[in-house]
Amino acid sequence: MSNLANNGHPPVASVPLDARDGIRSTMQAAQWDQGLHMEALANLAHELRSPVQAILGYLDILRDELSKELVGRHRQIIDRMNANAHDLAQTVENVMDFSVSDAMAEASDEEEIHLHDLIGDLALVLDAANDLKGLEIRFELEGAPAVFRARRRPINAILLNLAINAIKFTDRGRVTIAIRLAQSSQLGSAVELEVRDTGPGIDSAMVAQAFTRCAQLSHSSIRTHRGMGLGLAVVQRNAEALGAKIIVKSELPQGSSFLVIVPLANSIGDAHPIRT
Repeated sequence: MSNLANNGHPPVASVPLDARDGIRSTMQAAQWDQGLHMEALANLAHELRSPVQAILGYLDILRDELSKELVGRHRQIIDRMNANAHDLAQTVENVMDFSVSDAMAEASDEEEIHLHDLIGDLALVLDAANDLKGLEIRFELEGAPAVFRARRRPINAILLNLAINAIKFTDRGRVTIAIRLAQSSQLGSAVELEVRDTGPGIDSAMVAQAFTRCAQLSHSSIRTHRGMGLGLAVVQRNAEALGAKIIVKSELPQGSSFLVIVPLANSIGDAHPIRT
């Protein structure tokens, strides 16, 4: 007997109403369960943030008050403790950002972002992350807007995580952070956030995997650096919330370039070079 209906097309299977209700209930339960897990992660990160910041504070006091006495091995011990504490603090922030990035990006209102403040805050964190490596950190702000309107929190998260990742995976050379205005045929007026490094680069087959959460935990080939592998996942989620486009260029062993093009719906301040 033929499986085709009179019109020549195979019959369409119908799902009973009670089965559809069951599927819908299962999907809603899964979404609720995921929401609870994200809330638990956010709460855990929040509880860890204060003691970690306290550790960083005490380490700063030790370095300041014992700067003359700390020499040789003792200085190395304090420096390594400080570097690991900063790594831990960044991991805590990444967990928090990942668990609430969608909600926070949507909830945050657009505000005036002053480039000097944005770069100043970023530089403070990068100096600590770069403390032991001694890489050259370069800012390219030619043609960058002195002031522009956008959601500051996701902009900060994108720049910070891209730059921290670049420092983490670069053993020598430099990390460059570039901000500039652009006109995109698809996005209209936009600000481009680019981070380039002289690190080992990323195999083209692994670029997409690098943006999945906990990529380092699931790939032994890239587990040579500290961290949970949440940084690029945080970048992607914040970029999606902003309607931004991510372009990755990387070549083994020539380094990598991560470019995020953020559309700007509102007015932009005068663009001019800013010296740092």
